Parts: sequence; C-alpha cells; structure tokens
Amino acid sequence: MKPLALPALVASLFLACGPAMSASVPEPAPWRAFQGADGSFTVLVGGTVADPYFANKALIIAMDSGLDVRVELKAWLAWLLPRQRKDGGFDRFCTREDSTWVACMAADADDSTAATTIHLIRLARARGWIGMLERVDTSTAERRAAALLVSLRDPGNGLYQVFPGQSAYYLMDNIEVYEALKISRQTTAAANLATAIGQRFRHNGQWLPALPALERESFYPHALAPTYLWGSGMLPKAQAAADMAGWLAQYSATWLNRQNDHYAWGIVAWNIHGLAPAEAACWRLSVRSSSGNVGWTVLDAMADAALAHRSIGVACTRQLGASLTPLPGVI
Repeated sequence: MKPLALPALVASLFLACGPAMSASVPEPAPWRAFQGADGSFTVLVGGTVADPYFANKALIIAMDSGLDVRVELKAWLAWLLPRQRKDGGFDRFCTREDSTWVACMAADADDSTAATTIHLIRLARARGWIGMLERVDTSTAERRAAALLVSLRDPGNGLYQVFPGQSAYYLMDNIEVYEALKISRQTTAAANLATAIGQRFRHNGQWLPALPALERESFYPHALAPTYLWGSGMLPKAQAAADMAGWLAQYSATWLNRQNDHYAWGIVAWNIHGLAPAEAACWRLSVRSSSGNVGWTVLDAMADAALAHRSIGVACTRQLGASLTPLPGVI
C-alpha cells in the first residue's frame, strides 16, 4: 500500500459521498453494504470507486477469521479477474452514469495489489471454494500476478518495489508479498524476503515505513506499517508482543481517538487482536461511540465483522481517551 495515497483517496471519496457516511448511527455500515449486484466492492458505501486492494484485503481478513464469504468471493473474482492488466496488475475503477466500470486511476501500489491477489486466490483454493469454472481464470490471474512480483523484486536489496522501475519500497507492501510467498509455498523466497525486511527497514530499534525514508511523520504510514508484522508470522511471538506493547504505549490513544486523522484504521484492530483482543474490543467500541464522522471503508467493515466472528465484543475496560499503557500480560 503506497504511503500517503490511501488517506488522500479515502478523503476524496468521503467528501464525494459525505451524506451516506455522515449520519450518526449506532452501528457502522456492514461489509455487505459495499458489494454491488455485479460483484464489485466499492471502497465506500454508495461510492463510485472500486479499489482491488481494499476488497482483496477485506476478503483475506474474512477468510482468516473463519467467515463464510464464498458466495461474495466468487462474485468478486468474477468481476475482478477479467479486468486484470496483461502485466498482472490492476487499476482502480470508477462507475460511469450508465453503471459501467472504467479504469480511472492507477493502482495504489502494484506490489501489494499483486500480492493480495495471489494470497486471496490461494486461500480460496485451499478452502475448496474455486470450482471447475473458476480454475482456469484464477490460475491465469495468479500466474500473471506472480510474474509482476518477479519484475518488482530488486536483486540489489532483496525488496519489492511499489512500481516497476521505481526505487521506492514500503514495509507494509513487502510484508504482504512475504505472506503471498509463504502461502504459495515459496519457502526460500519468503525467508530471504524476511531477512531483507529486517535488515533494511529496521533502524535504531524502530521500523521504517518506507525507503527512502519519509520526511513528514504521521499515523499513516509511520504508526500503521509495523502493525502488519504482528500477525504475519515473520517475527518471533515474543518480539511481536514486545513491539506491540511499545506501539500501544505510543500510539493507542491516537488510534482509538483518531487524533491524527478521522480514519477508522480497522486493519490495526485486526492486526492487534491476536495478542491484545481487549484493544480490538476498544476499537470496536470507539467507532460506535465517536461523536464525529469516521472514515469507514469496506476494509474497516470487514475487520469489524471478523473480530465479531472471533467473539471479540465492543466492551472496553477503560475510558476511551485516557492515556494508555501496555496491557498486562502482553510481554
């Protein structure tokens, strides 16, 4: 995911669809409200932009949580795969007045979109959700996405570039490539990438969100990026827990009270729930008790549903807005 692009995209969509998202309601929009009759997923409810990364990531979370989304997944793949570029990537799409879809923006990032496409197809195949009719199309899509990733790998540092020919590398994206390699059983390639990530993005005990380093620090991507590590399996559990505890001490209030921006950042709640389910519960409460508008995407809605499916409720043992300290028992 390209740093600084996601907030700009969601902000423009939020302004365009403000009335649909600004009403104060007890429950945020459920994930099914984002899927159209044609199988497409829009970033926002009632929106006009479909970003393959958002839908791919949302469905990966759903499947990892155990939610049965096979019908919605099949509909999404039937919509998505015919729109794959020959180089294996995907653009972002907008609807016209006649309800047809056209490519209207470049991908947020080629590496993360290709990686999540592979990851999604592999998960679906492992669950027996890819039928005879989908096998050829999904195999072709996976092969093209894999070829794109090969072209994005920089042999000089072992990392994956966001776009071909650009010497820019993002921690979140490379973690998603690692997960795609791992689920594809490319064990050696995954291990080599994990080593490169640790060597290149870890600096003075902190994780850099991007290379070259970004000058301006903000919650996204600086605080968001290391949360992708916690559930990836790339770090030993003790290190992941220690990193997470330090993150909570520094960023939890900013995240739960949306002090830096108004976005929900449900991906953090999903990334954190395995080691700190109480924090995920506080996030679920925070998006329901917020007095202002919350930037709510299909990814947030799916994270919310996935957490509920994992029996994580909306009770928070402390008052939101208070200064937060690492949770007992985390380390």
